[in-house]
Amino acid sequence: MASTALNATYTAASEPLITGSLLYILTRGPSHIRDSILQPFRTNLLKNNGPARVVAVVGLLKILTVLGIGKRINQALNRFALNGWTFRRAGPPFKFGPTKEELVFITGGSSGFGYEMVKTFSKHARVVAIDISPFPPELESLPGVQYYRCDVTDTPALVSLCEEVRREHGDPTVLINNAGVAVGKTVLETTNEETQRLFQINLISHFVLIREFLPAMLRQGKGHIVTIASMASFVAVPGLLDYSCSKIGALYLSDGIRAECLQRYPGGEGIRTTSVHPSWHATGIIKGVESTLRKHGVTLGVATDVSDRVVDRVLKGRSGILYIPSSHERLAGLRFLPTWTTDLVYGLVWKKKQKESFLLGSSKETTLAGVGNL
Repeated sequence: MASTALNATYTAASEPLITGSLLYILTRGPSHIRDSILQPFRTNLLKNNGPARVVAVVGLLKILTVLGIGKRINQALNRFALNGWTFRRAGPPFKFGPTKEELVFITGGSSGFGYEMVKTFSKHARVVAIDISPFPPELESLPGVQYYRCDVTDTPALVSLCEEVRREHGDPTVLINNAGVAVGKTVLETTNEETQRLFQINLISHFVLIREFLPAMLRQGKGHIVTIASMASFVAVPGLLDYSCSKIGALYLSDGIRAECLQRYPGGEGIRTTSVHPSWHATGIIKGVESTLRKHGVTLGVATDVSDRVVDRVLKGRSGILYIPSSHERLAGLRFLPTWTTDLVYGLVWKKKQKESFLLGSSKETTLAGVGNL
């Protein structure tokens, strides 16, 4: 409840339409409207030294309005840059719709975000989903959906599967690197094998699949690479350091492949890239620890919060950086603050040492099928 109120306050304070409107009413608006707004505060906040406090509020609204406008301009410029500094994507158009001319390739498609994306994308395109876990029957029965069982840590098997997909279905024009795992232990508690497997799934498989499918996208002059990263791309989380490092790598891969498409590859102007940064969501990766998260005040989102925004972005053919929920965009900037500031924000100064590991996933198979949410 407190976090919801805080997010609502932040959203209102950073929205120039709200702060600007209040500023106009308090400085230039009709007196009867201004008086009706101030009246509830005259018996408390404005009871003593009221005129001076109104002046202070007006000054604060001026600052918030300027900052809000600056934020909007910054977001617009970022969108422009992410989409190749053009208002319209180069290359042939995507053909999503009933004819299903596009092919979407999704890793980790049996559960979580992947499950929801397979279900929704199947209405607009043909879908190939891979996962180490069994495919749900309700997805198997969807028209135009094909499932392959594959362990993405087995690179030769993954490459062989890509060749099979190209033979049987053609070249994917949308690649969604969605599969991910978390271990939930400290560096000293984690084995080398666990760390290596985590990076194989969360990062190395991204490189493999981009190498497999990007060349055909470049030849066609159209393609979209979606990277399911995490809010952990922006903070080193104690007990999840391997996960955080893999998600930082995923973010940089998404940024870097966009730059290479613009500078190095013929046809790269038609390629779109999107990195997705969810916070905690109710998917397989946190199965078994939901109550612990809620006890610590974590509000769990639903998988469709993420899948719906990804599908919308792909159908529009626009690159982007998606923070989910959107209010968490401000947390990405904490990375650039002084160390002492982030220590205070994350409570590293006064938090007691915890002896328990934060084990994620109720089973090996569930963990492998899960998708990153932090």
